[in-house]
Amino acid sequence: MGTIKANLMIFLIIFSTYTLARTPLTSTPQTNLPQTELQKIKDYYQAANGLVDSEQLFKKLQKIVTDNHHFRGYSTLYKYLAEVFQDGDHNIIDYYSNNPHGQNPYNYDSGDKCGAYRQEGDCFNREHIFPQGIFGKRMPMKSDYHHIVPTDGYVNNRRSNYPFGEVGRVDWSSQNGSKLGSSETPGYNGTVFEPIDEFKGDIARALFYFAVRYQKVGGNWRHETLNNADYLFYKPWYVQLLKEWHEQDPVDEFEKEKNSAGFEFQKNRNPFIDHPEWVELIW
Repeated sequence: MGTIKANLMIFLIIFSTYTLARTPLTSTPQTNLPQTELQKIKDYYQAANGLVDSEQLFKKLQKIVTDNHHFRGYSTLYKYLAEVFQDGDHNIIDYYSNNPHGQNPYNYDSGDKCGAYRQEGDCFNREHIFPQGIFGKRMPMKSDYHHIVPTDGYVNNRRSNYPFGEVGRVDWSSQNGSKLGSSETPGYNGTVFEPIDEFKGDIARALFYFAVRYQKVGGNWRHETLNNADYLFYKPWYVQLLKEWHEQDPVDEFEKEKNSAGFEFQKNRNPFIDHPEWVELIW
């Protein structure tokens, strides 16, 4: 999609040749994996393959990603995210500060994790795409790799628990163009946070994963985006937004590699990266 993600692929190919504490990332894009590896991914979803009914598919994927999820501690995420989210210059890819079309306003390496921060560029921390304040910072949601990304600590704080959305009037903007302001998303007129186009699909698929993984335990959670009445988890306005972002920013090789890294880390996968067509079948 962009320079950042292209550079990441180069790095992952090099990175996977080193001996790490975990299984190395696959250096070949998943579209070119050996048939045995492709078969493993197919087998992972065997119980869901061929389903076309929305609720049946949702529930079957829920069982797959839940039963295979091996809990990992929250502290281990810092090191692992810093390893996976790197570009060709060993800088951390940050959804809220990287500039895919020019020079980054600032860069982080693995040693720049937060403590305290006062402004952009001070440090990076772990951003929960689905805000952890909604679920009370409880495990395993708090440490689930598939919805956590490294981001600038100050920008992460400005995003807070606000929904994602399309911003009309801009109240604040990060140095890469991420925006906080009043919503122009149909169906919602509150404050929203809008990332740059480069990462909108990635964010949407993380949120679709979160819905499938945690719908069973989220019945009492309260937020402007949540629909607690049925299995679809999100309100219609939010579903429509996420589907648009999913379609406008399709899955790329970076996301596929990131998904494989998630499998190595906690033994489950994001089905909407492996099967983007399942978003439309469910929602």
